[in-house]
Amino acid sequence: MNAHIRRESESESAGPVLVTRRTRFSVLIGDLVVSLPSVVLSGWLIWGLSALVGDWLVVVAALVWPVSGACVLLVSVLITGATAQASRSASPEHAEVVAAWAAVAAVARIDESRYTPWVHDVATVNGEMHGYATLGRHIVVTRRAVDVFTRGELRAVLAHELGHQLLGYMWLRMLIKWYRGPADLLFALAVGVVSKVASLLQVGPRWIAHRLYRGPRPVILLGVLVVAIVPTAAVLGSGWALLAVSTRFLGLPTALAVVVAIVAQPVARARLSQWREYGADRVAVELGYGQDLRGVLRRLQADWDAIPDEQRLLAPLFHTHPSPDSRRRAVVALDPRRHPATADDQPS
Repeated sequence: MNAHIRRESESESAGPVLVTRRTRFSVLIGDLVVSLPSVVLSGWLIWGLSALVGDWLVVVAALVWPVSGACVLLVSVLITGATAQASRSASPEHAEVVAAWAAVAAVARIDESRYTPWVHDVATVNGEMHGYATLGRHIVVTRRAVDVFTRGELRAVLAHELGHQLLGYMWLRMLIKWYRGPADLLFALAVGVVSKVASLLQVGPRWIAHRLYRGPRPVILLGVLVVAIVPTAAVLGSGWALLAVSTRFLGLPTALAVVVAIVAQPVARARLSQWREYGADRVAVELGYGQDLRGVLRRLQADWDAIPDEQRLLAPLFHTHPSPDSRRRAVVALDPRRHPATADDQPS
């Protein structure tokens, strides 16, 4: 724990930073590695499609595509800043969030003006999150978080989002997301085809979950293996054209490696995202909000339990967040002396 979180020199920031350079560098390398195949494929798609129109469009794409990310960053910062300003003037909860943030900044010994807190006027983000960090050093919580959480729990959420900011390179994540966009869209279309085929055949995740989820583990694994044959066939069929074109330019072994890397990316990205969540939780615990964070996670577990079984079945592989129970056990393990485990923190 202490090997990953410590102070850095005062000369580099307005206050001590709680995440080491090594951890931030690991996040940087992880983001680059897990998205590199999609970034390369996206550039290839952009220039390949441009070549179908004419050589002049290839030249335009070669000039515009590499610098388009800078424009996206600028627009994102401007939109986030405008949204934050509107929220500060319109949200009655803003003063409460500012006060909570001032307390967190004091504990972290950083200048509170380095980051801008504001309230997003929604119940949850993407149906589950109650806070997030953005470009431009903004720390955001939802209106429901202010209404539902206690004062200490609200500070724990803000401390967690501070952890995301301290993990760094949010601008790079935005750039990577933009430059891998065309390949992600292509992959989403392929997944949509697979889901549609599985739905028509009525052998999708819901079928597995309803019949096998509560059965013996060997039966579950056997059922998943059998049912996966049809979606797998659909994936192979939809990706055959891409593989054939790739083979022509790259050779069969390289093309197969590229396809496998692209297909494996969702799992790798999910694992990296989950690792970042644990890292942000670690910052909140180091700031002394471990017990309050456990309270937040207990509340989130109720929402998690309401997710249909078929979605929770594959959540450990593809979900961007670990389950609240897993995070809560990790919080207890980080500081068992200061926050002794209770019955509800034990593995189920």
